[in-house]
Amino acid sequence: MKMPLTTLKKTELMRPVHRRMSFAAFERIPRRPGWKHEYYDGQAHITPSHTTVSFLLALAPREAESPSGIRSITPADADALLPPFLEAFRETPEYAGYRATVFKNSAKKYIAGFFGKVRGQWSPISSAVENKGEIIAAALIKRGRALPLLDCLFVCPGHTRKGLATVLVNHVVNQLRERGETQLLSYVLLANEPSLAWHHRFGFHEVPDLWVATSRWHAYAHQLEIHQELKDLSEAELAELAERTAHGRAEKDRLTELEKRDFWAAHPQFD
Repeated sequence: MKMPLTTLKKTELMRPVHRRMSFAAFERIPRRPGWKHEYYDGQAHITPSHTTVSFLLALAPREAESPSGIRSITPADADALLPPFLEAFRETPEYAGYRATVFKNSAKKYIAGFFGKVRGQWSPISSAVENKGEIIAAALIKRGRALPLLDCLFVCPGHTRKGLATVLVNHVVNQLRERGETQLLSYVLLANEPSLAWHHRFGFHEVPDLWVATSRWHAYAHQLEIHQELKDLSEAELAELAERTAHGRAEKDRLTELEKRDFWAAHPQFD
């Protein structure tokens, strides 16, 4: 008798999972790109990997919509940024699973580093949206040696799906263009699917990377193997997954060959 697919709860999709189960059940959990799937001590351990996707945006004029409350960010906002930062990132793969004290200390360290010299010089183009005197969204920009970087972008829960992230980055893009910049760099954790989707919708283009391609191919191949065995997908769904797997394999193979000729071309760095 075939074992059924082992699914994760909706609340577990963005958080680390440490759940007791048999190894056979663990093998039936579909792999997801950007997540480590490990089994030991009789438990499944699913945690975000450090695999990061690089995005580049060619800067062009953007719709200049400025909601009330948008303003520039300065070092004087360091304390004001902490509460919304904690609220926005509490459930994301970057910090999910952190103990409260560790999370807060990590957030403080990030904000101090942003206004310090980590990853370049902070830019006064950095902007936030306020509501009743409190920051509810922010786009924090740094100027690296090569390119400006969208170092952090967040919108507090309760204010999402209102287009604030898009409005903020539109505002930033127009200001960068006024300063003669032509591209904007951004990094996204492969495990953070909502952020990946937003970057694609906004117009960022993903920079090919062998580690990213390998993670995706392994995940899709595992999903395909499970669903082919269980026969629980329609022909169209199975064909789509097979195509995604084949494309992932082809991209992984292409970048593997490129790596042999030029390591950094297959593992791009912008610093």
